[in-house]
Amino acid sequence: MKKVLSLIVAIIYTVCTYAQAGGGAVLEKEYQLFDFSLNASRLEAGITAGQVGSFTDRARFGLGAYAMYNGFYLDFIKADPQHKYDSHLTEEQYHDNAAFSIHAGYQIPILKWLRIMPLAGYTQTNEGVTDGKSLNYDYDSDGGSSWYHDYTVTPGSRLHYFNYGAGLSVQPSKWFSINLIASRYALYGGIGLDIMTIAKHR
Repeated sequence: MKKVLSLIVAIIYTVCTYAQAGGGAVLEKEYQLFDFSLNASRLEAGITAGQVGSFTDRARFGLGAYAMYNGFYLDFIKADPQHKYDSHLTEEQYHDNAAFSIHAGYQIPILKWLRIMPLAGYTQTNEGVTDGKSLNYDYDSDGGSSWYHDYTVTPGSRLHYFNYGAGLSVQPSKWFSINLIASRYALYGGIGLDIMTIAKHR
């Protein structure tokens, strides 16, 4: 975590130092350092993937989504119990973990293509039992279906954490962004589309 924050600070320092140098005027004119107007009417949405419950004994791989509008960022990432979607019937009772995290923050534009995001949020982990003998069939609204086992959370096993951290957002093209998030209880990344840009070019 400290290494990630140190890297972000180093990037900011390098950019600001160069902007004050001879060629800095050109760089500043082209990229407008710390130009918050770049966030105006900017709308992104995308997916996230990584570890939830990091630095605990219940750390799991999870999937989620994020959205960003006018610089305000919100994401959610969840890890389901390990055996919940196993399609096999068994007599076993699996002792599984589950976790989820939610973060909110604001993007600070360092350059037109580079942003940092201070983040705060919430993480929850729990232990429970997946019943291998119960096999249910679920239909979703899109016409798809899936098998799943019943999962019961062990009473008193839920743990709640205040989460905090930072993110780095890089926009290699006008169409999409890549995000890297490092927080106290979650480590993950995401990729999203710039919806406003796509809408303008339809």
